[in-house]
Amino acid sequence: MFLTAAHCVSFFPANAQLYVSFDASLFAQPLQKLIAATEFHFDPGFGHDLGDLHDVAVVLLPAGSTTTIQPLQLPPAGLLDDLAAHNGLKDQIFLNVGYGVDATLRRKPRYTFDGVRKVSKSPFMALEPFWLWLNMNSHATGLGGDCFGDSGSPKFFDGNTNLIVATVTTGDAVCRATSKDYRLDTSTARAFLGQFVSLP
Repeated sequence: MFLTAAHCVSFFPANAQLYVSFDASLFAQPLQKLIAATEFHFDPGFGHDLGDLHDVAVVLLPAGSTTTIQPLQLPPAGLLDDLAAHNGLKDQIFLNVGYGVDATLRRKPRYTFDGVRKVSKSPFMALEPFWLWLNMNSHATGLGGDCFGDSGSPKFFDGNTNLIVATVTTGDAVCRATSKDYRLDTSTARAFLGQFVSLP
């Protein structure tokens, strides 16, 4: 199972053929391995409630097609709420991983795309019932963030890249201030994901 955001796949017809690559560069020639998905599904509640966008989807892959890929873990129910209740998110740094564009940090926004998977870090900003907000103001934090094309990409705790806690949904218009990420530890996300995988 490959995890992504609903808004990344919801516009495809139901019979669309999707492909997944785990290559570090999308423009590598040839790609190490391009896997044809067997089907895909997105949360049927997607787009009906802006408070809870239900922005989660799965792409199902053939059995045995990812035997060389280390599987990742989903969070237990309410993990981020439990941490927040004990002040455990206050100074937490999150790891962003994705293939999106690079954005300029000053003056008029400019964007470049090279198809290479990149990693950046962003500090915790706020927690809402369905959203994790991260601070991408590099002038204030000295760190980074995500940008266009990173939608559906995973968010990890810095130092723990085995546990996906959220996926990228959106951010500010110029990729310089905030990242809004859909939480995977909520009852909504778990109700959808539990149809496809065993949950912790």
